[in-house]
Amino acid sequence: MRKRSAILTASAIALVAVTLNGCSSSEPSTPNLVGTWSGNYAFPSITNGVEKSPLTITINRQEGPLLWGTETWVDKGKTLKADLVGSLAPEGNQVTLAIAGGSFNGFVQDNTMSLQFVLTLNPPTAFYVTVTKQ
Repeated sequence: MRKRSAILTASAIALVAVTLNGCSSSEPSTPNLVGTWSGNYAFPSITNGVEKSPLTITINRQEGPLLWGTETWVDKGKTLKADLVGSLAPEGNQVTLAIAGGSFNGFVQDNTMSLQFVLTLNPPTAFYVTVTKQ
């Protein structure tokens, strides 16, 4: 009987250790997005043409998952700039960046962000872009 009790006790201790080890996952780290991110994109214009532009996203402030910065792009030869704010998902692998009338949503991996942009102003537009941290 003592041998059986010792085996049950040892098994229970091992089960608790395995369970605790599986539950003690560390918090995902929040990636540092502060810096300049650049890429190029093409989008369908409402006039059935294709527009192309360089894109620069500058994240100049980050507090944990919260982000502040600017977006810079070229429209018909004119350089434009908009303020943006955003947030990282708790896992640190997804990001949302909002500007007036639109947003970027996508994934963060190492030094790249793969983003979908949707603008609901008139004229509307949508495109995908990959930006790389400089």
